[in-house]
Order: sequence, then C-alpha cells, then structure tokens
Amino acid sequence: MEGIKRLLSFKLSDLTFGRVSRALLRRVGNIWHLATWYFPFGFSKRNKEKIKQYENIHAGKRCFIVCNGPGLNKINIDLLKNEYTIGMNRIYLMEEQNGFSPTYLFCYDKATQLLQFTEEFDALKLPCFFNWDLNKKFSRKDNQVFLKGKFSPSFSIDPIDDLVGNGKTVTYICMQLAYYMGFSEVYLVGKDHSYNTTVKPTNAIVSDGHDLNHFSPKYYRPGQIWDAPDYHSEELAYKLARKVFEQSGRKIQDASVDGKLDVFEKVDFKELFTENIHS
Repeated sequence: MEGIKRLLSFKLSDLTFGRVSRALLRRVGNIWHLATWYFPFGFSKRNKEKIKQYENIHAGKRCFIVCNGPGLNKINIDLLKNEYTIGMNRIYLMEEQNGFSPTYLFCYDKATQLLQFTEEFDALKLPCFFNWDLNKKFSRKDNQVFLKGKFSPSFSIDPIDDLVGNGKTVTYICMQLAYYMGFSEVYLVGKDHSYNTTVKPTNAIVSDGHDLNHFSPKYYRPGQIWDAPDYHSEELAYKLARKVFEQSGRKIQDASVDGKLDVFEKVDFKELFTENIHS
C-alpha cells in the first residue's frame, strides 16, 4: 500500500525511462537474493542468529544517527564519543579527520558504496551491517551482519521476518535498525537534506574529487559515482518512521545544524548534553 502511495505521488518529470528500467532490472535480479535469504541453513541461518542478538539490546536508551552531510562539521563531534551512534556509508573517514568512530556502521547501497569501497568496508573492525545481496563480496567476519531489503518503503520493526523498507536513503534503514535495537530516543545529526546538484533523482552523479555534498571533500574520488537524492521518497519514508516511533511511545528528533529536513521536530544539538551524562 505504501509503495502504491509513493508511486502515485511521483512527479511525471521524475519517472524517466532510465529510472523505470533500473527498477525493473533490480526486481528481476532480486529473485535469487531473496531465495538465498530464506534458506533455513548455512550462512543464512547463522546471519539471522546474529541479527537476533541485536533485538532490544539498547532498550530505553538514546542514540544518534550520524549522517554524512557537510553540516556534520558544524557540531562538536567529541560530544558523541560516549554516546550510542549509528553511522552510515563512509563515516569511517571521520576517524582520521577527528578521531570519531560510531558504535555501529550501516551501508546498504551497492553501486555507489559497497562495490566502490569493498576493501575499505571489509577491513572495518566495528560492528557493521551490510546489504545481504553482496554478502559473498565480504569476508563474513564476526563483526559483519547482513540485512535484506524490500522494494516497499514500509517501516520494518523486525528485519528478519519483515525485510527492511526502502526509503531511497540509508538514513531510513538506520532508523529501522535503531528501532529494532530498542532505542527510545533517536537524534539525527549531519542530515543536511540539501545537495548542490541539478541531476534528476536517482540518476548518477560523477565526482570530480572535490565533494561539497558530504562532510569530507574526499568522500568520493574523481570519476566515482553517487546517486542524486530523491527528496520526495525520502520524506515519505521519514513520515512513516516518525509515525511508527510515536505510536510506540518513542521519538525521532532532528539535531542537525542548518538542516533542511522538516519532517521531524528540531532540537538544539548542544542542549542534548547539558547534563553531560550518557543516557
């Protein structure tokens, strides 16, 4: 139902031939990955057992979802070093930049992230959640867990029985992960929701090596690709996340500095640390 609502809400100018073709190819290619996900034995079974270990592991706690926008450089990142944090994509570049490393890292995008930086992701030692479809590209170490996504944007409260929803942004999947882990308070940081590009949604952008759309100008190397944002689909997904959290007595708030997203209630990042205690 949510997928139909999203389709009906699209602007005709956004429904390009290339976008529709890519969507169809993804669905055909997904058949095998979906079948292997439901195998009741082997690595599929072991992977689901690892996922289960995270269910409500942080019940009642708070966490910060650390996005990758340039606005991330406007906050005092040191304040997050004693907090539970879920980072995404190449957030690990922050460690060299200012010593920050998240509690968990999640990366789902295949073409622009996992396939372009496979060796870097595979070498990470912190708990990582990756896309099930590419599990054979990785060493499957103890710190690596793989989640399977669905094409529907519906919010999943259980990534084993109900695959994680697709909101055209990894941030949305991080919200589902935070919910599954039991966090009752979730705060976004570095979510600028504003990109310097005129490329149509989901079409490829070729990097010139001087990235102004992420926290590091070296986020993408020259010639590498990344997808233009789909603000509309993202916002629809975020509204679903907010609804699910609020219905269960939890909350998501936006602590990003100068962020353009208006789905969640805004909160001053600095005010969250007035007592300087770990929640």
